[in-house]
Amino acid sequence: MTMQKKWGLALSLITCAHTHPAYAAATQIEEFIVTASPHSKRPEQIAGAVGVLDEQQLQREVASTLGETLRNQPGINSGSFGPGVGVPIVRGLSGKRVEILSNGTGVADVSDTSPDHAIGNEPLLADRIEILRGPATLRYGPGAIGGVVNVIDNSIHSEQVDGIHGAAETRHSTNNDETVLVGRLDGGNGPFNVHLSGVLRDSNNVDIPGYARSDRDESTRGYIANTDAEADTWTVGASWVTDNLVAGASINRLNSNYGIAPGGHSHIDDHEDHADEDHHEEDDHHDDEHEGELHDEEQILTRIDLEQTTYQGKVMLRDLEGFIERVQLDLNHTDYQHRELEIEEGVTATGTLFDLQSTEVRTEISHTPLAGWTGTVGIQHNLREFDAEGLEAFVPPSDTRSLGLYLIEDLAIGGGNLELGLRHDQQSIESTGLRDIDHNSVNASASLAYPLGDNQRLGLILSRTERAPVVEELLSNGEHVATRSYEIGNPDLDTESAWNIELSWAWESDALDAEVNIYHRQFADFIHAMDNGSRFSHDLADEGFSAAQACSSDLADFDNDQDEFEDSLSCLNYAQQDARFSGIEAEIAVPLSDSQSLRLWGDYVRARFDSGGDIPRIPPARLGISWDIATGPWSAQLSTTHALAQNDPGDNQDSTASYTRLDAYLRYGVGSWAVFVKGLNLSDEEIRNASSFLRDIAPEPGRSLVFGANYTF
Repeated sequence: MTMQKKWGLALSLITCAHTHPAYAAATQIEEFIVTASPHSKRPEQIAGAVGVLDEQQLQREVASTLGETLRNQPGINSGSFGPGVGVPIVRGLSGKRVEILSNGTGVADVSDTSPDHAIGNEPLLADRIEILRGPATLRYGPGAIGGVVNVIDNSIHSEQVDGIHGAAETRHSTNNDETVLVGRLDGGNGPFNVHLSGVLRDSNNVDIPGYARSDRDESTRGYIANTDAEADTWTVGASWVTDNLVAGASINRLNSNYGIAPGGHSHIDDHEDHADEDHHEEDDHHDDEHEGELHDEEQILTRIDLEQTTYQGKVMLRDLEGFIERVQLDLNHTDYQHRELEIEEGVTATGTLFDLQSTEVRTEISHTPLAGWTGTVGIQHNLREFDAEGLEAFVPPSDTRSLGLYLIEDLAIGGGNLELGLRHDQQSIESTGLRDIDHNSVNASASLAYPLGDNQRLGLILSRTERAPVVEELLSNGEHVATRSYEIGNPDLDTESAWNIELSWAWESDALDAEVNIYHRQFADFIHAMDNGSRFSHDLADEGFSAAQACSSDLADFDNDQDEFEDSLSCLNYAQQDARFSGIEAEIAVPLSDSQSLRLWGDYVRARFDSGGDIPRIPPARLGISWDIATGPWSAQLSTTHALAQNDPGDNQDSTASYTRLDAYLRYGVGSWAVFVKGLNLSDEEIRNASSFLRDIAPEPGRSLVFGANYTF
């Protein structure tokens, strides 16, 4: 299909119908306020694409991972690595270029270190999720070069809670026998407020319509082995709220144990002699229905056992008299650890232990209008202490310190809004036995949101962004099993920069809501792991060569055996190269009657290196349509999404086929009670996710029905 046709298809679009939150009272006040912006604007006051999922939308869309929860938002895809991992991909960018927040501070985990590492956040506890782009992303640092996803759970209340409110919900999926229990309680007595919430989740192996491996070689059929999971998380928060003061703290605990599809984390060479001798009996994570059907008995299976504790604090002085209007202090300390458990012949050993201690402190001061300008100045400090020990410790222990200073200013212009942002960051990485590596980065942006009459508005964003390389890009040196590669960092990498432009247009009327966003991002020194076709030779390694010297494309270094060469780890060298990303997102919503509406949407992103060649794992163009109906106690949605084939997969990557996915949702609610059923992939389509490292060995889940009930009070 030609590029012209793809762009034409992507112009078929949509906006979501208005919804009402599942909880009443306190959260309803902020329903259409984007809190990720420092000035708490409504979406129509922000230039560019803004996504907001409220509580009712979340009940319909929420899944076990953040990426899957957001996958129906234009421009957002899920970078799956089996069902336990789903990282949001925003306009083709993810990981180090998309900032994941919890209540406005960063989620500290190692999900950007490897695609098999899950995000340390539970979507089912969210009250709302915001997706933000533009100048306000400067607030969260150079890691927000691609965008910001802010998950808000109101564990620290900023408004007084009147009395006691709560909710309980249960869900069950027929695909993997997943059972989920969710509970929440919010209470207040005058200025004092408390929050309690928790989730229990348990699931078996994921069912699929065909073979797990696309080549059907040594593959399970009808399911993906070792994809069962279990998790629990809970949050406790308390706050003191008056007209001018918010002070509070919260604790969140997350425990998760999930499996990686066979072949997605298998060692090429024999590490048995190096394995941890502290063996444990294998947990019973097998789906009895499929037990014994996997014929690759000698393959080492891998599970991720994750533990994370996050402490958040907030102090805010607001609605102050004088020039200073608001002073806010946010703190976040996270203690994160996960073990990669390797299971062989019923015996479990710890292969690699990842440990992360992270502390973030952000202080902001907002001022009242000065010559028409309203603004916020902030300072952000981060300390990230990372350590990995074991078979997959391809990144050395390191301490990363960063300090950022930013300024965001707003000016009302003729019914519109001009926003300017400027930020400077210093980053320093220390690693034992290696020289310190320092980088400075500067980010600047400008945006204009301007009304064109009563029904239209125009948005324009111009920005220049910079991102300092992170420790794995600089210092990696070793086998990275998840990507089946030997990764080699480059300590001489420079900052990555990009010029960005985005044009948006929106129309809102009783007969039609529509929005189109077109963007282009031109990178200089885009950092990527380059695959030049060479492989890691154990013969060279045994002779004393290391890193790039042990990589070769000469068959003589592989005993002149073509099969040995092809089975060896690909060598990935971190390098820099100019690149460009261009894309479009569009939505259109048409009310058919007082109770019905139709939604169309589409997105497309094209990513290439300037010197030629495609950037790998970029999502394909998509088109979607949904029909919503709400009458009395009933509400329903029928939706379908068509993804085009990805025939620009990048060097040494395989194309993925097109697919059409059919989903449905039906809800009946009376008073405080509601029951619902959700149908996912009802056509039982075989879906190979172009953004997934495991697309050839682990397709997306097949047909599933999710039954649920909830009660609110």
